[in-house]
Amino acid sequence: MKKLGSLLLPLFAAGILSAQPAAPPQAHHRAPGGQMMQRLSTRLNLTADQQQQAKAIFQQSRQQMKALAPKLKEERQSVAAAVKSDNEPQIDQVLQQNAPLNAQARAIHAKAMAKFYQLLTADQKAKFDQGRSRMRMHRNA
Repeated sequence: MKKLGSLLLPLFAAGILSAQPAAPPQAHHRAPGGQMMQRLSTRLNLTADQQQQAKAIFQQSRQQMKALAPKLKEERQSVAAAVKSDNEPQIDQVLQQNAPLNAQARAIHAKAMAKFYQLLTADQKAKFDQGRSRMRMHRNA
């Protein structure tokens, strides 16, 4: 009976998950300036000059990411196919093969955030740091 329960639980969970509507795409990944810029402006009380500089920084990083986007999409599709076929060696191969690509994407983001951080006043940096700490706590909880 225990084996039957352990077999039915994943099927039950899969059924529930497949019945859930797909989450809407995050708008800040597509819209110039996006929601991220709006949140940062509001939370940190950015000046008009800071907003303009930040928009330029994030626009430049978006342009750099556009070159990587097709490759990153291909990686996600390859990993998804390997997951569906329960092909662990293929998962490892795809992720190892694309590690430099993922590192490049993370570096683009980190460099943009570093440039943005330099625009902030001491008080704004403190607020920014507090917000990042809260996000890490929620992620690790």
